[in-house]
Amino acid sequence: MQKTVKVALSDDFLRAFAAIPRDRQQSVVKFMATFRQNPMSLGINYEKINDATDPRMRSVRIGIDYRGIVLKPEQGDVYCLLWVDKHDDAYDWARRHKVAIHPEVGTIQVLESSRGEVVAPEGTRAAPEGLFASLKDRELLRLGVPQELVQRVRSIVTVEQLEASQAGLPDDAFEALYLFAAGESYESLVREREAPAQVDIEDFAGALERDGSKRHFLVITDDLDLEAILAEPLARWRVFLHPSQRKLVERDWNGPVRVLGGAGTGKTVAAMHRAAWLARKLADVPGKPVLFTTFTRTLADDIRSQVASITTPAERDKIEVANIDQWALSVLRRAGYRHELLFDGTKRRGLWTRALTRKPDGEQYPDPFYQAEFERVVLPQACESVDDYLRASRVGRGRQLSRSSRRELWPVFAEYRAQLRSANLREPEEAYRDALAILKREGTSLGIRSIVVDEAQDLSPQALALLRAAVPEGPNDLFIVGDAHQRIYRHKVALSRVGIDIRGRGRKLRVNYRTTDEIRKWAVAQLANCTIDDLDGQPDALVGYQSLSHGPTPELVNSSSRAEERSVIEAAIDRLKTDGIPMRSVCLVTRTNAEANEYAQWLHSTGRETLKLDRGTPDDQDKAGVRVATMHRVKGLEFDAVILAGYRTPEHYAKEYGEEEDAGVMLDNLTSERCLLHVAATRAKRYLMVSRIQR
Repeated sequence: MQKTVKVALSDDFLRAFAAIPRDRQQSVVKFMATFRQNPMSLGINYEKINDATDPRMRSVRIGIDYRGIVLKPEQGDVYCLLWVDKHDDAYDWARRHKVAIHPEVGTIQVLESSRGEVVAPEGTRAAPEGLFASLKDRELLRLGVPQELVQRVRSIVTVEQLEASQAGLPDDAFEALYLFAAGESYESLVREREAPAQVDIEDFAGALERDGSKRHFLVITDDLDLEAILAEPLARWRVFLHPSQRKLVERDWNGPVRVLGGAGTGKTVAAMHRAAWLARKLADVPGKPVLFTTFTRTLADDIRSQVASITTPAERDKIEVANIDQWALSVLRRAGYRHELLFDGTKRRGLWTRALTRKPDGEQYPDPFYQAEFERVVLPQACESVDDYLRASRVGRGRQLSRSSRRELWPVFAEYRAQLRSANLREPEEAYRDALAILKREGTSLGIRSIVVDEAQDLSPQALALLRAAVPEGPNDLFIVGDAHQRIYRHKVALSRVGIDIRGRGRKLRVNYRTTDEIRKWAVAQLANCTIDDLDGQPDALVGYQSLSHGPTPELVNSSSRAEERSVIEAAIDRLKTDGIPMRSVCLVTRTNAEANEYAQWLHSTGRETLKLDRGTPDDQDKAGVRVATMHRVKGLEFDAVILAGYRTPEHYAKEYGEEEDAGVMLDNLTSERCLLHVAATRAKRYLMVSRIQR
């Protein structure tokens, strides 16, 4: 009887696999099929690497000129695929690396022996003592620093030196050291890592079960779709979760969970993996017991395809992915609801034009004031009559109204509602309320056991109240992720006020794995002096929000004309291409759709392949060309390079909402525009240009 063996795939192996020619990748796929079945098969052709740093390293023949590097432990039946490359390059990699289980944290670390020397960048001043002088050697070990690197870490005296040493440190150790240098307490860092009481440094099977190892190693199982993983080897988020994400995802919570985090911290990744984990857990429940919802249809479409890439067909059958409007309307349709939801801005303006014919004589309110009053007071508080409106709170509205003034305004709101009815339309907020009333009145069970909510900051109180009613209260009922620093629509909500109790179950992701720290700092600076909430009525700040990678400072360009700007943009795109950035990972972003069309047509006229990302156009990586999209459309996407073209200022765009004499509304508009700029900037991973035309 054949022994049960465990085969693990490292993220380094996938990265190396992605770099070899496609016609050679098939040989790797065939080898892996044999390796999975029996790592001890005679056809594997193990060869010992006599001068390797780690005596457990073996090479295996893959085709004529390629070799794989495998860790073949001296005891136990665990095999780790570490690297694949041309013969000499593969052997060189094996000579420079060793694999060890850290004696304190118990995770598998791949160490490069020839890198990581501390070099002080020119012009930096050394501190009088090391950056980590306050930590004992044992404490450095508990942060994941390998024993052989402790003295090297002790010689680091500046943050610049720490950053220069990143390549020579394991990811978990560098991350802990960086956060400590940024002000995080040692106690909190150790608490997050939850080191085991005892560690067997020869037990690779046990080490692979720990979250820190799962960040870099994937155990191959029979139900794993290995071909799908190899088809997109650079999509590491699909299989390698950070321990902070995994702790959120793979846990039975005893009620609603709220996860906050700045842009790039992996909130949506955690949400998608949470849905997959729930689907596996609820495999025996009939129907689709897991609902994954977000604000816009475009985001829902993107997430649906991404969820499909991390789930089996059986798991996908348990998950419904729909934007909140689609889903709410489906609930209403089951009850015979015949109204359509109003999304068309032009149509809405026409209805308001007719409603404003009922304006009171003598009152000097600008036209936008009425719509703002309806959207910020009448709709959220479900005012169905003038008496409801008289009792409604107007906290946050700049202009005070007497009871008599409210009575005089009410006919305008009543007329707007009459116009909606005559057109068989309902505002989405009212439709959510209708659906909630149906659920409560009829006690309808939707068969939903768990709901995952993405981009919760953009959902309205009515939408969240509906979701609360759609799933029975209990373990794993609601998993809500969001970040009000990225709120680009006007909705604000306190979860507790709509019946969602997150006490003791609020968590926060703090490390930005997408953007460089230079881009992060610029994007955060755009929110200076903005008041941001935590989705539950309390203030929130991006304290501890860090990026661990570095790059050039965002490029701010002022042009005197559109022609000059286009010349600058062309030069930037050509430079990015020369630097090896794929054109499909470059996105030109504009504030309006009309501008996006204009820039897309111009880029096309220059002979460059272009893909305009509209609402119904996904960012298909099989399609070539520079992407062009609006600031709203790029929400949820990421690119190596972002060029924000033809931008003016948040103040300029805030005024375009209308000159309404309401300081509260104007402040909300300005904050929304600043958040939108923050969102657009944080789509960039490596390069950001903000181009303005001086007018």
